[in-house]
Amino acid sequence: MNTKFPEAYVNFLLESNGGTPEEDLAFDFIDIASNKKNSTDIREFYIFYPEGESSYDDIIKVNYIMKSEGLVPEECLVFADDSAGNPICMKTGGENQESIFLCDHELENANNGYLLMSKVADSFNEFIEKLYIIE
Repeated sequence: MNTKFPEAYVNFLLESNGGTPEEDLAFDFIDIASNKKNSTDIREFYIFYPEGESSYDDIIKVNYIMKSEGLVPEECLVFADDSAGNPICMKTGGENQESIFLCDHELENANNGYLLMSKVADSFNEFIEKLYIIE
């Protein structure tokens, strides 16, 4: 994976390397399909495994599958998902670089064939700041 990650995401990886949050976390966003405010949770942040090890939540494996199946653009890093199985990704290049998107695994963008992507935040820092504990 030859991608330069934003410093905030690198620091997050160095502290946690992903995994399931200790508390139930959610975030709000505007759903591009309905143009209405919606919310969802974080089921898991994907993990970078050492070479030779792998699991279903392996960030490299998940990204390989998502990109080879044409579900997300090459310039997206899928780094988490919600409990409904919707991928959460960060643009690592091009327009909206470093922005965070929720990809609806049930809807396709008619213009490009990728999963329909609703913008969540302009940066990883903003994304983390938007997270709140589900009561």
